[in-house]
Order: sequence, then structure tokens, then C-alpha cells
Amino acid sequence: MDLQTNQSSQVLLRRIDAIMRELQALRQSVKAMQTNVPETDLAQQLYGALGKGSWDEYDPDLDWQRFES
Repeated sequence: MDLQTNQSSQVLLRRIDAIMRELQALRQSVKAMQTNVPETDLAQQLYGALGKGSWDEYDPDLDWQRFES
């Protein structure tokens, strides 16, 4: 292997190492954000705050009929 090829390889390897460090930092950031996300979505939390019922019991047609009269 000649000197120029060896130097090019070293530059590429340093760049790969830098990319790996950047990806690791990004992975840690994403993982930290995931720990702050609640287990359920907001609608599920609000529905559960009522303390009764389940999504299976909800009938949107019956619920909206009370607003029609």
C-alpha cells in the first residue's frame, strides 16, 4: 500500500470514528427523551382520570346524540 492510500484510509477511519461518536451522542439524546414520554397518550390519561369505564365501552354515536337535543 502506498503512502497516499494509507493516509486516505487513516482520514476515512478518523471520520468513521467521529460519525460513530456523533451517533452515540444522538442515541443517548433520543433515549433520554424516551424516558420523559408518558406510557400512554394524553387522551388515554384524561379518560383514565375519570376513574371508570374503558375505551371499549365508549360509543361515539350515543355520546354525541346527547348534544343533538
